Formats: sequence, C-alpha cells, structure tokens
Amino acid sequence: MTRTYRTIHRYLGLIIGIQLLLWTASGFFFSLNPIEKVRGESEMSHSGSLKTTWGIQSPEIALKQLEDIDPGVEILSVMLRPHLDDQVYEISYRDGEEARWALADPRTGLLRDPLSRGEAVELARKDFLKPAMITEVELLSVVEQDSEYRGRPLPAYRVSFDHPLGTRVYVSVDRGLVTARRNDRWRWFDLMWMFHIMDFDSRDDFNTILLQLVSGLGLVTVLSGFVLAGVTSPRLRRWLGKSTLRTASASKEVV
Repeated sequence: MTRTYRTIHRYLGLIIGIQLLLWTASGFFFSLNPIEKVRGESEMSHSGSLKTTWGIQSPEIALKQLEDIDPGVEILSVMLRPHLDDQVYEISYRDGEEARWALADPRTGLLRDPLSRGEAVELARKDFLKPAMITEVELLSVVEQDSEYRGRPLPAYRVSFDHPLGTRVYVSVDRGLVTARRNDRWRWFDLMWMFHIMDFDSRDDFNTILLQLVSGLGLVTVLSGFVLAGVTSPRLRRWLGKSTLRTASASKEVV
C-alpha cells in the first residue's frame, strides 16, 4: 500500500509540478508588483476639471444627427466633460448589439470629426507625466485576440514613448479619451497571468477545463503527500500501534 501511495504521489508531482511552480512564481510576481504600477497609473496625470463656459448649446442637434445617420440608434447617455483645454459632449449609444461613442461640440451642438492624430498625441502627452520623446504613433483598427489592448474600444491611436518602461498610451478615436496604458511591466504581468489561469488564447477566461483539471490534480497531489507522510512515519505507526493495543485491552476488560 505504501508503495502505491509513493507511486501515485511521484507521478502526480511529475505531471503537474511545473504548473505548481508557475502558480507559485506568478503569485510571487503579483505580490511584488502593485496593480497601479502595472497599469501605469503611477505615471498618469489627473483629469482636468470642467470649466463653466457661457454659450453651451443643447446636445439635441448632435442627437438628431446620429438618428439621421442610423434611425435605429439607441442613446444611452450624454455627458459634458473636459477635453484637452476645452469641453466636449460625449454621447454613448448602442448600434445594434455594439456600444459606440460620438463627440459633439458644446458650443455649436454639432457632432465633431473623429479624433485627429495631433489630438491623440496631445492627449497622450498630457496623460503621461514623465518627460519622454514620442517614438511612434499608430492608428489601430483591429487587434489580435491576445493583444495588450484587447477588449478596448477601436479604432484607437497607440502612442509609444521613449521611456525605460516602454510606455504606450492608447487613445480612443471615438471617445477622445485615454483608454489604456501599457508598459513592459504590464507585459510581464500579462504573461504571468496567462500561466496563472492557464488561458493561452484570450488570457481572460478563469474557468477553463484545463485549469479545473490541473487544480484538481494539484489538490490530489497535496492530499497524497499528507497520506504518504502518515503511512511512512515511524512515530505515527508506533502511536497507532499503542492506541490499537490500548483499545484491545479495554475491550477485553469490558468483556
């Protein structure tokens, strides 16, 4: 029986030992890297305050424009917020099943043109506190499933900075906002997260069959280790032997 427990424990350890090591290493990495630094929030500036301006028009004109473009559009929200050194209406709406955004000029009430490259660069510069040169500006219309910008609104400008952390700021064309901040620390975090949850495709699914299977095997491995320690412990066997003798003696006295 002891040999059977040893065999089970040995082969389970060989099968999932690497994953157990990855879980431990990734957990250690997470504990050393606060999520604020991973997201680049420690290098971001604070949002500007909304200034009171005379001559603000109602957004009804822009809403009518959207309805003319797509009669079936569903308006979700309208918000007046800061934009660079000015203000803008941000209109959130649903086009079929897809959430979309549009910007409108509060002084004219008309829809604005999509965010320009120059505006995206200015927004990225204002968002990133560190003094650094811009090395590349790229307009993205599609991204890969495992992209660092996955699940974020497209199209978007990616503004890359010449910075030790390799900082990249993403600016949504439709929203006119910084929607993601990425750096080399984030890439390491994403890699560790992929190994931690064992989702090697989208890196977002925490309920994969592979994770459930290996977690179950890990639990069996730990339990088999406890059982093996028990059945191979001389002290425990002596204690169990004495306990058995005492029980047998007590039974004879009762009889």
